[in-house]
Amino acid sequence: MYELLQVIIRVILSYIIVYITFRVMGKRELGELSIIDLVVFLMIAEIIALAIENLDRPFFYSVVTILILVLLQKGLSYLTLKNAKLRDKLEGTPSVIIANGQINYQEMKKQNYSFDDLINQLRDRSVRSISEVDFAILEVDGTLSVFKKGESKISPLPLIISGNIIKENFQYVDITEEEVMRLLKEKGYNDIKEILYANYENDELFIVRMVK
Repeated sequence: MYELLQVIIRVILSYIIVYITFRVMGKRELGELSIIDLVVFLMIAEIIALAIENLDRPFFYSVVTILILVLLQKGLSYLTLKNAKLRDKLEGTPSVIIANGQINYQEMKKQNYSFDDLINQLRDRSVRSISEVDFAILEVDGTLSVFKKGESKISPLPLIISGNIIKENFQYVDITEEEVMRLLKEKGYNDIKEILYANYENDELFIVRMVK
């Protein structure tokens, strides 16, 4: 009877701890978790399971372990927020599978992404044929963002994010990096770090300034 009571108490405490932990870690949906978040969530699930099953081990140890994981996750999240290169290394970057209606077979091979995967995910988005697709981007979380032909002339691939030039995206737009830098200077931007977001839209450079 005493052991049963212990289990009940640990289950209730575990529920409260996990709820608070998820609230602290942020509001991302499960399908949008980064690799860092996913690793932490899996480890927390394992720690909680062991805490409930192993009644001989003090429950406090599990609480401390979870606290360390949460602090680690928050610390890494802060660092990746401030450092785009570190974020790309830890979380990865989106992969362009279809660009301007052309399939990027090399990128598909690099990501171990099969043609069946592409067809299935397009079907999930009510796309009848690849011929309808202008851009298809495999996001970091594994979802496929699809942009159909004729919907818009705006490129879904930004040229500048958080003060960093995304060099690989220039191959998909009709403007060079040098031209972008010239336009920025004409608009009064002397430091690229001032720019939160920039994209080439309808033959113009759309800019969102960094908020200090």
